Amino acid sequence: MKKSDLSYIPEFYDTYINKVEDELTVNQALRAYDGDWLSKEKDNFLKLGDQVYAPNKWSVKDILQHMIDTERVFNYRTLCIARGERAELPGMDEQLYAQNHQAHKRSLDSLLQEFTLVREATIVMFQHFDKDMMLREGTCFQKKVSVLSLGFTMVGHPIHHLSILKERYYPLIAK
Repeated sequence: MKKSDLSYIPEFYDTYINKVEDELTVNQALRAYDGDWLSKEKDNFLKLGDQVYAPNKWSVKDILQHMIDTERVFNYRTLCIARGERAELPGMDEQLYAQNHQAHKRSLDSLLQEFTLVREATIVMFQHFDKDMMLREGTCFQKKVSVLSLGFTMVGHPIHHLSILKERYYPLIAK
């Protein structure tokens, strides 16, 4: 299913969903923006090291861990809704997660590997959703969302963060 199959784009999630090309199905998009896509940036990530573009901003490792944590949370939400969960699903305090993840103790390779594995799990999960499951809706953090909208959100979230890295962090490499 494609973005055009969404009956609505949930507020807040639109930032991410709108980053995904219209012609791709959710399964094609998940595959196009997999671990190989992200690993192509490894040399730039290594050059950046722990540099940040402003005080109190996240390092590359922090951003990668955030992407992994967020995809895991979205996978849980997706599974719940696909299986018919009616309870409102909780939000995620990304600042709290960042304070407790200790990404600085990890290697860049381990973070890229984990992103790849988590994305592979996402791809496999979505391969087994039929149209009814994709269109099933639930509530996450007081927002009505569908399984399909969560899938496109998971694609667009890393695209969003890589764009920020390119705009705000990569110029540090040239200095």
